[in-house]
This record gives sequence, structure tokens and C-alpha cells, in this order.
Amino acid sequence: MASNSGVTVPPEGFYKGTASLAAGDLEDKILKWRTYLAIEKRMSQHSLRAYFKDLRDFLLFVTDHRGQPPSLDTFGDLKITDFRSWLAKKTIAGNAATSRARALASIRSFFRWLDIQGYLHNPAIQYVRTPKRPQKLAKVLTQNQAKAAMDGADQLIKPEDDWIKARDKALLFLLYGTGLRIAEAADVNAGDIPPFDPSKKALPLRVTGKGGKQRDVPVIPVVWQALDYYRDSCPFLPADKNEPFFYGTRGGRLHPGIVRQRMKLLRRQLGLPEHMTPHSLRHSFATHLLEEGANLRIIQELLGHASLKTTQRYTELSDEALLKVYQNCHPRARIKDVPD
Repeated sequence: MASNSGVTVPPEGFYKGTASLAAGDLEDKILKWRTYLAIEKRMSQHSLRAYFKDLRDFLLFVTDHRGQPPSLDTFGDLKITDFRSWLAKKTIAGNAATSRARALASIRSFFRWLDIQGYLHNPAIQYVRTPKRPQKLAKVLTQNQAKAAMDGADQLIKPEDDWIKARDKALLFLLYGTGLRIAEAADVNAGDIPPFDPSKKALPLRVTGKGGKQRDVPVIPVVWQALDYYRDSCPFLPADKNEPFFYGTRGGRLHPGIVRQRMKLLRRQLGLPEHMTPHSLRHSFATHLLEEGANLRIIQELLGHASLKTTQRYTELSDEALLKVYQNCHPRARIKDVPD
């Protein structure tokens, strides 16, 4: 992997293979766009691959549609009917609305970049209607189920080294106690976790989220104590603050897939729902805060969402929870006797 100013650039094979599906002038712009996304936008490898997978699909469609690999002129001449035909083909192939909407966003991003750079101007794609995404409510744990998971964190099906149990418990507490994404938790470094200070109600944890954006997340004492106990138990003492905080059994940075496996063991032993995953803990964190009356804007900051709409999709309040928040928070709702 190449590096530029400390930013890791993904291997080029996959991206060059995609770019080679276009004519020479457009191929050059595709590779420049990749550099822009990786270096300037600091896009993750996962997101980069998703963007280029969508672009590859679009290039193949245009090649079949027009009978030859597309050039800059081809892209400039595309009509709204061409973009609609591409989306229609994806629909026939069984692509969900969410997948089609993401693909359209990827292609729009590329056309927007081409326009800003002065390579071509084609406004047609801006008039293509985005496929409507189904509003699916996130599956969450009840507060009692979350408590059962925390209480049973030390219980595992197979006997393990004490430090591994301590690691799993620390991760479980961290995910539910802060609402971190699993990748954010796995990427925490030793220097991000200062020693526990019992005199403080909460300690800040610096988290690097999507797009390299950093935010401070408050960590309550019970979570910090679990992190501290794991640190004392772990045999791989980091020599540098930039070394991982969470380790696998071989001494490398813990992979998110291992976290999912460990949680699967725990939920089956405790008889918890199959939808108890690292990401469902993030949903549960947000929903339970809302149920207790937390401000949606604050939850947005804690989760690291750029848009409040995203936060709203992560949460669901029951009628009883809404009534509870109303009764606890509205000044007139607390008045028992209403004068005639």
C-alpha cells in the first residue's frame, strides 16, 4: 500500500481494472477520482470499493448500451433515459432500492467531481429520481435484555484465558455504553484510553469515525473500569500509544469479525435474541437514551452522525416510552390537579 501524508491508499489493482473498462481519456479521470477520494476525502477502503463497484457496473452497462467503452464525450452525452435504463436493469436483476440508491449516489458523486474539475458538464443525472429506500426500524434489545447481556458478560461457552474474557467484557460494555460502531471500537489505540479516574463521573474517549472525523465520547465509570481491568490483564502490553488497545490471541489488532463471533457465543448461552449483534448494541444505546428522555441532537453527536435524519432512523420509541418522556419532561404534565 502506498502512503501520502500518513493516509493509507488502497491497492490499485481493483481500481485500475475498473478504469480500464473506459476509453483512455475517461480512464485517466477515474484514477484521478480514486486518488481524490482516498487522499482528500479520506474515504475508507470499504467505501472506496463500494463506489468503484458501482462505477464498474455503470461502465459495463454504458459499454453494452452504446456498443463501445465510454469516453468523456460519451458521459457528457448521456441522457436521463440512459440513467433510468441503468437503474431499471438493476431492478430487474433484483437489486434492492437501498442498493440502487447507493449506486446512483456513487455515480452522481463521480459526475459532480468531473463537473467541478471542468472535465465535463452533464446535468441530466441530477434529475434522476433516487429510488425510495424502505424505512426499516432497527432491531434493538429491551433494557432488560441489555442488562442481562452485561450481567452475563463473564460467561462463555468455552473456557478461555482470563484476559480474553476481560477483553470481551470490555468490548461489550464499550459498545453498549457509548454506541460506537464496531470498527471504531476495534480501531481504538492504547493512547486513547487513559487510566481510570474514580473522581470523575465520565471520561472522554477520542474516537475516529467515518471520513476520519474525530469526536469525544463520554465514557461512564462502569465501562472505564472494564477497560482498565482488561488493560491490566492483557499480555500484549503496547509499547507505543499508537499501538492497538484491543488485541487478538496472536497479538495483532482485534478483527471485528472475532467480536461478532464472541457475541454470538454469549447471546446463545444467555438465551438472548439472534439480533443481538455489535451494531444492535449501537441501536439499543440510542433507543434507550431516547426512552429515558435524552435529546436527539445529543444522541446525534454521540453516534457521530452528520445528519439528524440518520439518527432518527436508528431509533424507535414505543408509545409508552413517548408518554413517559412527555410526563417527565413537560412542565404542565407534572401538575396533578387541574383547576376548574
